[in-house]
Parts: sequence; structure tokens; C-alpha cells
Amino acid sequence: MVHRHVTTRRGLKAHTAFTLIELLVVIAIIAILAAILFPVFAQAREKARQATCLSNEKQIGLGMMMYLQDYDETYPQAQYGIDNYQVSWQAMIVPYIKNDNSYTNTVSGLTQAWGEKGVFRCPSFPDNQSSIYGVHLDLFVDNWNGGTKSAIKMAALDAPADKIIVSEKGRNQGSWGWLYFATWQWDWADSVMTNGQYDPAKDNSNIAIGKYDPTKGDCDGAASASAAWAGCGMLPRYRHNGTSNFVFGDGHVKAMAKGSVKWYRNVWIPVGTASTPY
Repeated sequence: MVHRHVTTRRGLKAHTAFTLIELLVVIAIIAILAAILFPVFAQAREKARQATCLSNEKQIGLGMMMYLQDYDETYPQAQYGIDNYQVSWQAMIVPYIKNDNSYTNTVSGLTQAWGEKGVFRCPSFPDNQSSIYGVHLDLFVDNWNGGTKSAIKMAALDAPADKIIVSEKGRNQGSWGWLYFATWQWDWADSVMTNGQYDPAKDNSNIAIGKYDPTKGDCDGAASASAAWAGCGMLPRYRHNGTSNFVFGDGHVKAMAKGSVKWYRNVWIPVGTASTPY
């Protein structure tokens, strides 16, 4: 029984119990306050994780800029192979960052890293997998398994401050992630052209899931081919209160809301530099 003190006319304190209605009112007030504050607390926690993720990408961007200066403004390859030993873009820039679980392969002598630790890991990503951050597929050419594509120069970017070069991405379920994000137009919008010319009125790309068909796989459930390849696994995801973080061609980083990234302005690069889809 909960009691309260009531002062009588003679100044004596008498004990009376709270009524059931009063207790219910107090409980209701507490419940309402909790319902209001808990989402705010969750958003604040996610905002802190977003800030950490943004800092991670800033360091990755700085490492990328240092690499570009040392290699005649040439982007690293997304990956390449020597005698069946795989070297990723993370391994190529890790000497400038020194913040991943990189190691030297004792047989090949090559530095190998997969973007699993330190600044290569976004705290909002729910699973422990590699390559949470992916590079632009057309700029960071894929030469794994005998590929011979020429590395791309920074000059290929018509507007470096507008072009995304690194994005957080990936489906939640999985033990590994793609090294790059998909850049093909059909993964971003069905069509942004009118009579063969770019039409900005049509460029309302929503890259949360690209052209993902929910009947063919589950982005955040069981692994499936459609969720992994050129879908949720290779396109940016908006885990930070509806925003995602990006590194741009001039090295700056920025959080952008879902639906605000435009394929033509932020992803497309001039004809002749794009990689061949496979």
C-alpha cells in the first residue's frame, strides 16, 4: 500500500493511501514519457554511430587522396590477382591508414586486407563481414582472375566534388561483401533519358534498393542471389536515420538522405571509362 501524508487542522499528520485512479494516472504519464523519449534516445545513439561512420569514411578518403598523389592521380584497382592471390583496394590504401587487420601473405609476399576492422567498419552495420564500404566500380577497375583493364585516372571525373567514389552498402546477412558498389544505370533508375538526352526531371533515383524485386529475395533476411549481386549487396543502404555516408572525388565526405543521390550527377562518369558489366 502506498501512503501519503495529509496535515489535519490540529497540525497532525494523517496517513492516507493513493487511490487506484491516481496510481493509474502516474503510470500512464510515465508510459507516455517513455514512448516519447525512447525513440529520441535511439535516434541520438544512431546519430553518434553515423558520426563515427562519417569519420571512418573521412579517413578512408584521406588515405585515397594520398594514394592518388603517390600514383600519378591513378585510382587503385578494386582488386587484382597475382598467381591466384587476391589484392583488394583496402590492401592498397592500408599503408596510408594502418587501421585494418592487414597482413603480409607469407607465400606471395603481398599485403592483403579485406576491410573488416578499424575505420573500415561502420558501427551501424549489423553483421561482421568484409567490405562494408565499397568503391565506384567504373573508377576502381576489377582485374581479378586475369583481368587486364587499365587503371582510371582522376581526370576521368568531370566534377570530382559531385561524384561518389566510396559508399557504405551491403545486405545485412552474409559473411562477406562486395568490394565495390554497382554503377550501372539500370540499377539506379529505369531511364533518365528522353530522345537520347539526359532528362533531369526523370532522375529521381532511389538507391536504397535500386531495382530490387522483393519477390526474388530478402535484402535483410536469408542470403539470396538477387539480394547479393547488383542489388542490396552492391548498392548504398540508409542505416543512419534514413541517410547514408559517401566519399566524393575531391576527398570530402557527406551524409545524404534516401532518394537524394542522382545517378547522372553523382555516379555516372564519361563514356569510355566505364567498365563492362558482367
